[in-house]
Amino acid sequence: MNRCAKSLLFVPVLSLVLTAATIAGDPPSSAAYAYATDGIKEHITGALGSEWKLLLDESNLGGKELEMVEVTLAPGTLVGSHTHRAVEVIYVLSGTYEHEVNGKLYRLTPGMVGIVRPGDHVRHIVPKSGPAKLLIIWAPSGEAGRLLGHATGTSVRPLSPIPSASAP
Repeated sequence: MNRCAKSLLFVPVLSLVLTAATIAGDPPSSAAYAYATDGIKEHITGALGSEWKLLLDESNLGGKELEMVEVTLAPGTLVGSHTHRAVEVIYVLSGTYEHEVNGKLYRLTPGMVGIVRPGDHVRHIVPKSGPAKLLIIWAPSGEAGRLLGHATGTSVRPLSPIPSASAP
């Protein structure tokens, strides 16, 4: 599949996530929300050179439908096995990113999308060859606050370097 076709796959996946989140989430409150944002809501530099940019959450979206972060993970990063409470859609912007879902390893490159459903066991891996830049969407919201401890190193499962990533 060429890069253009992979990128086009992201549009229907995002549409599905937004539709599901809208049905499941709270309707936007009359409180502050924006039809456009002026950039990054929060910027965190974390362990091993990771960089987390919180783009959307309840405070600027006006509801709990979803959260969105841009993440740059350093080469050799390993996030240990964990589960999410929300759907996680991972779009690879640059670099190579691997995620192991329920014991199966997937290698993703720019334009590809990885999906994790609630209850799946997942590990996130960045090969030592270079950093990976990702756009991650969680629907419904709640994951960013719970998981940003991974970025700051305060979590029980901090980011750890790995010797090398294995192919599937």
